[in-house]
Amino acid sequence: MSLPAMLLALAAAASTAAPAPATKDAPIPEKIPSPPSTEAAPTVSIHTADNGDVVEEYRLAGQLTMVRITPLHGKPYYLYDDNGNGRLDRTDADRGGVAPVYWEIYSWD
Repeated sequence: MSLPAMLLALAAAASTAAPAPATKDAPIPEKIPSPPSTEAAPTVSIHTADNGDVVEEYRLAGQLTMVRITPLHGKPYYLYDDNGNGRLDRTDADRGGVAPVYWEIYSWD
């Protein structure tokens, strides 16, 4: 038997071979629901002040807990109500701690 005839016989045998059985993928399990939360989700309201500052108010159960203020020109700062007395405090010094002074000397992108 010549080489081309053997190659033809091998190709014919390979084409008539039974295809490999398809493997069945495992079924995807159902999504397990998370347990119901006992605390309410915080709500955020965002508005722009007359001077262009963006004010984000974070409320939990209707009580204002934090405010993020992003000035039109400058870096954002935060006001917190840590102890729940209804007063928003800006720095650690207002909360009874030490407020170190930081100066930006150099920055790059």
